[in-house]
Amino acid sequence: MYIQAPGYDPMWYLLSLLIWFALIFMLQDLQMWRYLSQVSGFLSYLGQLLNAASANVLSALEKAKRRDTAKSELEATLKKMVDFAVIEPTALDPNGIVPKYKHILNTYVETYEHEIRRVVDDGITVKNLATAVEALRYMNLIYKVVDHYYKTAKKYKAFYLVIQLTMLLPLLKELTDTVNEAVNSFIKGVPIGDSAGPLVAYNVLSQCQAPTYHSAVKDTVVAECDYQGRRLYIIKAEGPGSTVGRLDEAVEYVFNKLNAKPKYIVTVDAALRLEGEKTGEVAEGIGVAMGGVGVEKFNIESYAAKYGVPLYAFLIKMRQAEALTTMTSDIYTAVQNTTKRVLEFINTNVQPGESVLLIGVGNTVGVAQPHATA
Repeated sequence: MYIQAPGYDPMWYLLSLLIWFALIFMLQDLQMWRYLSQVSGFLSYLGQLLNAASANVLSALEKAKRRDTAKSELEATLKKMVDFAVIEPTALDPNGIVPKYKHILNTYVETYEHEIRRVVDDGITVKNLATAVEALRYMNLIYKVVDHYYKTAKKYKAFYLVIQLTMLLPLLKELTDTVNEAVNSFIKGVPIGDSAGPLVAYNVLSQCQAPTYHSAVKDTVVAECDYQGRRLYIIKAEGPGSTVGRLDEAVEYVFNKLNAKPKYIVTVDAALRLEGEKTGEVAEGIGVAMGGVGVEKFNIESYAAKYGVPLYAFLIKMRQAEALTTMTSDIYTAVQNTTKRVLEFINTNVQPGESVLLIGVGNTVGVAQPHATA
């Protein structure tokens, strides 16, 4: 004979099972809603950041605009450049792709500056604002990409897509905050962390005697001078406007037009540090210290191989956020330290009567540059 236990209700037992099964099947939907809410919150934050940065750039354009330029024209120019697209060359046949990349990159920079120059007079301000607008364009691209994947995941209930997107949010937030600060730095025209290379080159140049400046290469200065009986050829982007110059063309100019035969090609550049490293650490190595797409690096390596010149490098370690924002005291101290080490390297490895080519790699915003005399 079956005796029901006290307090036992079969209906409640079945209802509990149904609730548990429902929760199991709904768990993924609940997690999906949670992750989508996080991404939506980030998009709202990024949208506010983008609007604030756009307002800052527009305000800077208004202060520097030509007298006959209307505000509507400034807004139209800004919108046009923020939505600007750069199409990579085809790589179906990789032979000759480097000159294609270089041509597209040069055209891109010239187009950006041309659009800003139509509404702004001062040349230095044109370069600074062009870079600020470029940073704004990057922020806008991040927003569009994140929004695209957010809406795609929401539309198709792509659970694992939204999980991956959520995992990237801390990195994306740090990146967008950095780019937002970079916009303000370029508007102000102050040196950033990436200006470390050009600043080292400028410091070395200040130790030289009787420097001569050549301005044959666009946005780039080639200086030649004497340092304790050694001939120095120093290349950096022309400042203080925001530009990285055309360093590979300057190297070609040194070899072909100045007929130089340097014993070493020395490059100095900012480098991303690892989490276990400290900002301002300086490392030395072999090769060309240079980031970016790799076009200029490829060309400089080709010239070095052609003429049999050893490549030496100095790397100033910093975080990406520090490279794109106003230069910190730690990086400035590292610049002074690197200057001493470069001069020591020259004294030790280059004998009197010999020459060396020094390249300060990076954005030269805020780094003053003497006027060319040759």
